[in-house]
Order: sequence, then C-alpha cells, then structure tokens
Amino acid sequence: MVDFCPHCGQVGGLVPKEQRLVCTSCGKSAGVISAVEPVVVREADELIREGAAAQCPVCQLLVELRGKTLARHLMPGTPRKVCPGSASPPASPAPDRTPQGGKDLGAHMTRETIRVVSCRKGAAPAIEELTLAYLDKRDRVRVQIEALRDILGPEFRLRDYPAALGRPQLAVWAGAAACVVGKRHEHGGYLAMSDADLAQVIADLQHHAASFFG
Repeated sequence: MVDFCPHCGQVGGLVPKEQRLVCTSCGKSAGVISAVEPVVVREADELIREGAAAQCPVCQLLVELRGKTLARHLMPGTPRKVCPGSASPPASPAPDRTPQGGKDLGAHMTRETIRVVSCRKGAAPAIEELTLAYLDKRDRVRVQIEALRDILGPEFRLRDYPAALGRPQLAVWAGAAACVVGKRHEHGGYLAMSDADLAQVIADLQHHAASFFG
C-alpha cells in the first residue's frame, strides 16, 4: 500500500510514532498503526485469484487487468501522471485463463458521490459534485485527495475550519489561490455534507473569505 498522507498529499513520508503514523511533511497524524480490515484483504485476494486485477510493479496499487497486462492508471500522489506500469505485466504472473467474456469490475467498485464547496480568491463559491470510484477500500483517501488536486492543483494543505465560525465538523483544503471545504472524516479525507452545511459554507465564504485564505 502507498505511504500517503491524507492531509497534505505527501507520498512516502509517513513514520511510526507512539502507535500512530505521522507525516514528516505537515506533522499531522495520518492514522493509527493497526491491521488492515480482513474484509478488504479478502476482496483484493478474490480479484487477484479471478484474474481480474493484479499489483502494479511500479506503484504497488491493485489495478484492473486487460488480458495479461495492467490497465492504464495514474501514479499515486501525482496530478494526472500516468504510471509507467500501465500496459505492462503485473508484479506476479497473471493467470493463464482470462474469465469468459472479460471481467466486469463494476460490481466490486465502491462508488461515492460527494458534494463539496470550492472557492477561488476573488470569485464566488460554488458547489462541486465529486464522483469517486475505487476497487480497494484502502484507496478511499488517495482517490479523494486526487479529486482535490484536480480543483486545487498539486500543492495544498489541510486546515481547520475558521474557529470563529464555530463549525469544527468541517475542514478546509487550501491551495495558493483556491480552497475546498468538506465535512471532515475521522480517518482522513472527507464525507458528504448536508444541504444545510453546504448553504452555510457558501454564506461563510461570501462574508468571511479572508478567514479561509489567510
């Protein structure tokens, strides 16, 4: 699994400290050190056994197989950069048998539609609807962060929602010229916001924009 900070997007910078993983870039906790949920492991193993997916030898992610080569996929932690492992053989030999008619991975995908609020400096805030899909539940935060990169660019940081506005359940991902507001997930990333939360965030950005970009 990729060593990935859910707060700042830094890849390869997590170190163990007192039973937690801490990012060497932003200094924030990226989670506790614990065993992966067995159900996730079983789902991944099943896809590998069926010849539907395999591990990429370059980025180490679980990737769909097209015949005996890996499907095109992006490098983790990079904006829109295709992994060099695309169209190459997997890390371990693929099964000789391709499932009849090909394997539709749609039934195995976890799908999310999450609305967040984005705002550029000097512009009006807007609601963004992010449609996310991933094979492995352990990829949830990475996929969510990649969606933020499409809006904010490669460099951004996680910030608390302005304290004076009294909404600690929300968080701000801020870049040089734009920010995204979402509902904080206790294990990293973000959750869907209610209509009331969306309306309140838009009002806050309209009247207190300087608090989000300071």
